[in-house]
Amino acid sequence: MSSQRSDSASKRSVLPPTSRWQPAFYTPRISKLSDGDEIINFAAEHFIVLKGFRAGEPLLFTAWQKWLLRALFERDAETQRLRYRRALIGLPRKQGKSLMLSAVAVYGLITGESGAEVYVVAGDRQQARIIFGEAKQQIQMSPVLSQECKVYRDAIEMPRFGSILRVLSSEFKGQAGLNPSLVLFDELWNQSTPDLYDQMTLGSGARIEPLTVSITTAGYDLDTVAGHLYQYGKKCAAGEIDDPTFGFWWWEAATDCALGDEKQWRIANPNLSERLLDIDDMRTAVKQTDEAAFRRWRLNQWVRAQESWLPAGAWEQCRDDRGLRHDLPIWVGIDMALKHDSIAVVIAQPQDDVVVTRARIWQPRDEGVDVAAVEAHLRALHAEYQVREFVFDPAYFQRSAEALSDDGLPMVEFPQSAARMIPACGHAYEMIVNRRVLHDGSPTYSDQVLSAAQRMTDQGWRLSKGKSKRKIDACISLVMALDRATSRIQSTSVAPSIVQVWN
Repeated sequence: MSSQRSDSASKRSVLPPTSRWQPAFYTPRISKLSDGDEIINFAAEHFIVLKGFRAGEPLLFTAWQKWLLRALFERDAETQRLRYRRALIGLPRKQGKSLMLSAVAVYGLITGESGAEVYVVAGDRQQARIIFGEAKQQIQMSPVLSQECKVYRDAIEMPRFGSILRVLSSEFKGQAGLNPSLVLFDELWNQSTPDLYDQMTLGSGARIEPLTVSITTAGYDLDTVAGHLYQYGKKCAAGEIDDPTFGFWWWEAATDCALGDEKQWRIANPNLSERLLDIDDMRTAVKQTDEAAFRRWRLNQWVRAQESWLPAGAWEQCRDDRGLRHDLPIWVGIDMALKHDSIAVVIAQPQDDVVVTRARIWQPRDEGVDVAAVEAHLRALHAEYQVREFVFDPAYFQRSAEALSDDGLPMVEFPQSAARMIPACGHAYEMIVNRRVLHDGSPTYSDQVLSAAQRMTDQGWRLSKGKSKRKIDACISLVMALDRATSRIQSTSVAPSIVQVWN
């Protein structure tokens, strides 16, 4: 949106959200200036309700939607420009998000900077066309907007200002040449890789006030662009990260709530407080819907696409703040990766009758894995702690292991054969269930451990991704480190050479 419009930005007092529909997590306002009321008034004047018992009436946003729009379009008191460059909104189904964002899209087309490029984006074209289709219908139904805009199948033009609104999906291959001013990502959870998101956000550097708004329900995988932004947003909301340009508003029920807890239904679904969502529909859905689907679509909770290899609550009960000690030896598990997998290094340190663990995880990037950073981390561990063994899967790491061994690091191969992994997985299972493994609750570490599934073989079960796209590299590293640290008599010293552990 153009900074020339800052004089008309609303200066109303900043009101906190009411307890009836307050998000579970959100970034607080720091300025009274906002363009939110202009969007609210724009929608009331030019948009109508197209469906339901209010069909044909002007589009009047609910109290929580007004609060959200005022927060989303907050302006910086000093620069007079929009505060946020990126934003993530998390809502369950049936909250009216498509209609709300269609108003934002048309508003950006008509009132944005000259030559504005507005894009509605989703993982597939059908999903992307929901918001775009709503915007197209609203323009066609409006006597004023229909005169100003030219409507095409996949685009809407505003000739007077040279602006355009387009619909895109991950199937589109020409993102690199775009110059977005406003991007609306619908159902970001469905983006399996960050490629499209990165292209759309990085392409707007020349814009005066670029804004990327992602709106989504919770997904299956925290190791995705949506999962990373969700975790980043929670840290921003908690004040752990100081990033005033990232906006975050997320409604969800408490993680351990009962499915039938109607109080949690209201916390997760702001439209219940506005009586726009029938609570009897929720009561019916909870009886007829799979638990994972109800938690995800109706409570906006992140779920797994499959059952974890661990019993419910087993990993959570192992959370402990106990740290690593420098007077005791450690074993380090390493699971290297190719381009699209993560890299995990897990430390295991026996302390009395438990093993304290810590993880360092590198996420996949377009440019490939950062092998030098991994090697530097391993050397730093060797310098700081009494490392008995660096235990590694030979796949993808053999060359690094040889170089590290030449530098004096005790490298030990751990081939991923069934004969080795089946007993090692069973050993790790028993230790975790009996709370003999401690961890610090790191979200990514925990997610990778819990994302693994049991895969049966003729010899027994071992860990696998199953049907999930989640990463489990930290879980594999943990299993290797625990096996070497606890299941055999360790020598008091290990020669600085690569040791092969065979069947």
